[in-house]
Amino acid sequence: MTKTVVAIVDAPDPDNFAQLFAIKRLFPDATLHVMVTGRPVALNAPKGTPHWDYDTQASRLAQQMSAARVVEFLARCGINDVNAYDGGIAPRTLVPHNLHFADYYGFDDIDPLAAICNSRLRPLSELIRELLKVEQFSVAVGGPMTGLRLLLEHEPALVGKIDVITAMFATWGNVQLMQMGDTPRGAVQFNVACDPLSAQYILTGLPPTCQLILMPTEVTRVEEIGFLNPDALARALQGESRTLSVPANELFQLYEVWYERAVQPRQEAQLAKDLPVTERIWIHDIVAALALDPELRASIYEMVPIDVAEVVHRPSDPAKDWGTVRMVPVGHGNRHGTFAARALNPGGAERYLDAVRAIFV
Repeated sequence: MTKTVVAIVDAPDPDNFAQLFAIKRLFPDATLHVMVTGRPVALNAPKGTPHWDYDTQASRLAQQMSAARVVEFLARCGINDVNAYDGGIAPRTLVPHNLHFADYYGFDDIDPLAAICNSRLRPLSELIRELLKVEQFSVAVGGPMTGLRLLLEHEPALVGKIDVITAMFATWGNVQLMQMGDTPRGAVQFNVACDPLSAQYILTGLPPTCQLILMPTEVTRVEEIGFLNPDALARALQGESRTLSVPANELFQLYEVWYERAVQPRQEAQLAKDLPVTERIWIHDIVAALALDPELRASIYEMVPIDVAEVVHRPSDPAKDWGTVRMVPVGHGNRHGTFAARALNPGGAERYLDAVRAIFV
């Protein structure tokens, strides 16, 4: 399929890179533009630094590192025709600042000084010029809606050009989410909570001509499609040759570091409390790429038409509820063209793993 896709990521999480590579493998003739939305960070911050105590310049530098990592990762995977554009800085983060330092500087795939001195982050105006040239484009969101809102506010004419938005976004509220510290997150979903206002803008403000496909955490944080450790991930990505392709090896190396820093400590904490080990490596954001293919989406996921009843975002709302999207299943006559995945279909886990393996072999 020949198409134009705008992918929105909030690197450095490895699943962002999987999302981008998957789009190029599923749609090899597509023109891919990447918007990198940064997170508010305070590098070198001690543990306990409040989330709202961030540094704008550090946040911008971290965003430039993420853009460089995106471009370099795709280049190592043989994809050299993708640019990274400025998707803004999300106004909030759920990740403690002392952990963000490890996120950005814990990888050895790119030199931080080189990333900052030779920014690969292109201005938003360049992306707008490119998109005004095409009749239609799709959007795959693997982070907050910040970048998409910026894009449409700067050039409202682009609204009518979007045919579909797929997003790793929201939760039905009945899945145990990865905890950040000791605060339960309940129905709050990370990508929504980082910018609730932009989530509200996109989920409730677009015309019916734009189809909206939400892939909530219930269909990404599923044990059958998670990997207990990097070795399990490597086995899943191997083809018949029992070796990793270059792209699979690139992803595996990122997840080795990610596992050590983000997953293994939570597994060890569960073991220490004599709890079942439920933490896994999940390639969350790849779902935004898979959902772009209607046949693949229908074969893996149980999709239902919905209305978005509310996105908790107002300053008067309790801050602990920001990031909650209240979705209401409706009849098949849903005039808004908004759908959400409820669960994996029977056999959907196997089809998902087969699809991921086919992408990376």
